[in-house]
Amino acid sequence: MELKESYDTILVGGGPSTRILNKYLHLFQPEISTLVIRDEERIVNHCGTPYIVEGVIPWERGLIAEKLVTRFGTPILVDPLVGGDTERREVETASGRRIGYQTLVLATGTDQILPKLPGIDLERVLKVRKTEDLIQTMDRLEGVERVTVLGAGYIGLEFAHCLNALGKQVTVVEAADHVMGGRIDRAMAEAIEETFRNGGVKVVLGRRAEALVGESEVRAVQLEGGEQIESDAVLPAVGVRPLVGYAPALGLQTTPNGIVVNDDFETGVDGIYALGDCIETRSLITGKAVPGKLGSNAGQMARRLALNLAGLRSPYPGVINAAITKFGSLSYGGAGLSEADAEAEGIEVSTCRNSSTSRYENMPDTKPVETKLIYRADDLRLLGGEILGAFNPAGFVETLAQLIERESRLEDVLTMSYSSHPELTPKTSKPFFVWASEPLLKTLARSGSLGRLKEKNLRLGQ
Repeated sequence: MELKESYDTILVGGGPSTRILNKYLHLFQPEISTLVIRDEERIVNHCGTPYIVEGVIPWERGLIAEKLVTRFGTPILVDPLVGGDTERREVETASGRRIGYQTLVLATGTDQILPKLPGIDLERVLKVRKTEDLIQTMDRLEGVERVTVLGAGYIGLEFAHCLNALGKQVTVVEAADHVMGGRIDRAMAEAIEETFRNGGVKVVLGRRAEALVGESEVRAVQLEGGEQIESDAVLPAVGVRPLVGYAPALGLQTTPNGIVVNDDFETGVDGIYALGDCIETRSLITGKAVPGKLGSNAGQMARRLALNLAGLRSPYPGVINAAITKFGSLSYGGAGLSEADAEAEGIEVSTCRNSSTSRYENMPDTKPVETKLIYRADDLRLLGGEILGAFNPAGFVETLAQLIERESRLEDVLTMSYSSHPELTPKTSKPFFVWASEPLLKTLARSGSLGRLKEKNLRLGQ
């Protein structure tokens, strides 16, 4: 498509927030002119990268279809944003091109963090965030036998699983005492660690990598204390950083977590908005800055911004970080604050947990499911929860997120609506969140504290 000198809206980025926002803009204003500027020829589905490397998803199906943008008559310009003139409402790209806008939306995402270690520039230090990096990584894995993954968060563990499935000898190194940075429930973390070890992955906890060893190619990872793990390749999975190099030229305020925005995604510079992984996100519960670099968060932000721009104000309340992951048959999900998060914030909590099943107990192939909930101690408001089992927890985690967002309290969870089916849910007497909350109810009853609930108009049955 031929480029124009100016557009109603320029969107910078290639991820889900860009695509969703562009779709909504054209839904509300079919004649709106939009342009997408990005810095990559093709965009890979980041959530699918472990499956692409493993070969579960074919390469072409792992790339985002261009028609998701171009079907609205939106041209794509591959030319990185470097700055612009905010008074004239023009952007400037790396090639020197200048294009006018009425509204500019920044959704430039993140890049993989490479830890500042001696040897980090050696060959076969693998990157997987950008499309060209992923192509190189898949090529460099050919003939590699031993891979060390630095970091045991969602991405590190998912890649560890896929590399193990490819027949590689995989070691995961995590500085915290448990996987997921030690932030999730300890028993659930230990179950995940056991799953990996039983599958042949070596999991090293409470140890930091202090150097990568080799001449031209990495040959080992040296840990604190001098121990070395022989490695033919190393995959850093210690986090991501926002791509906001253009921000100073546009006069935007940033922190190490991204561009600072208000509840309406306004940057403070007239006509410029930002959303997705490139912004600093804050917790819906505490109001403080927290990591929130999730595609699901970005999609929700895009819909809210579209409503705002259409005059249907939908201020962003903050992130709950509903997230799920899967390692073989075992799945983990959570939303809101973990017990460790609450402790770090100085919030006194009451926690409760219970074991249920993935389907009715009398059905074949029933699997155990562990659920934990975190309530604020003073008013019994639900702050967070976690769920672990060999089943698909996605819908339940989404329900959990809604309960948290709506400031549900113990009585709301105990009386929540739920569905029941022998093949699809636990039995009627043990729905995950209700069943997990009952131990706390028993504790309150035995301690004579039910008055706290009666004050909130909970009518207890016999």
